[in-house]
Amino acid sequence: MAAALGATALISGPGGASAADVHPQYWTDRCDYGRACLYREDGNVFNAGHCGSTAGLSDRFDYAKANGNSFTVYYRDRRWDFVAAWSERILDVTNVVVQVNVHC
Repeated sequence: MAAALGATALISGPGGASAADVHPQYWTDRCDYGRACLYREDGNVFNAGHCGSTAGLSDRFDYAKANGNSFTVYYRDRRWDFVAAWSERILDVTNVVVQVNVHC
């Protein structure tokens, strides 16, 4: 499993965070503990970092789960959806997600 996760790991792009602050984001088939998760219709799950912003996304997601902290999903058309801590909700699959901010 570690090899599969390592192969699909996506490290966040350049920013102001130090190496100690970097939390990898990755794709898998489930929402891992402590993660902000976005589900695609094909069953793939994007696990965002524990805290902070994940920019550079450009995908359609139909469902979100806060398996820890609350987070906000931002769409291309400047609308957004809030997901409360330890909750789940349906997302606008017709809109493209461009950023996720995990609140800490």
